[in-house]
Amino acid sequence: MPQKNSPLSGDLEPESGLKSGPVSSTGSRSGVDSGREPTSTRSKKKILVVDDSFTSLSTQQGTLADYDVVLARNGREGIRQAITERPDLILMDVNMPGMDGFQACRWLRAFEATKTVPIIIMTTRSDPQSVKVAYANGCNGYLVKPFKEEELLTSVRKLLGES
Repeated sequence: MPQKNSPLSGDLEPESGLKSGPVSSTGSRSGVDSGREPTSTRSKKKILVVDDSFTSLSTQQGTLADYDVVLARNGREGIRQAITERPDLILMDVNMPGMDGFQACRWLRAFEATKTVPIIIMTTRSDPQSVKVAYANGCNGYLVKPFKEEELLTSVRKLLGES
């Protein structure tokens, strides 16, 4: 059960523009009781993309068409989705309302279910201090926006052990 000050406490409504619940790259909905197979037996790797920009979410979903993509619009929703959906990798924006990507990354490292899931930070921040903060909070990769599709896919494949 989440603690009172946990990012999972309280009601978090989905942002407008996205329907409630995770959406796979095929457009199908999945939920807690979706009957999903464990990571070790499913054919497609699952990637959670956390970003407050609908445009960025749509772009990443298209780029990652070979994967099962789950979307979240903010840090708190991303943490909930990560615990529920058990992704193989998380792509996390930094600049989001409520809880930024650095905070969400730190929370994800605190939960048993997500502490070892690779996280790639995606941000417009290119300064050395932001990179340092990202890695200090537990990320495994750092991409500066805008990035090329192939750069994202290379980072994803590397962290998923596909390269």
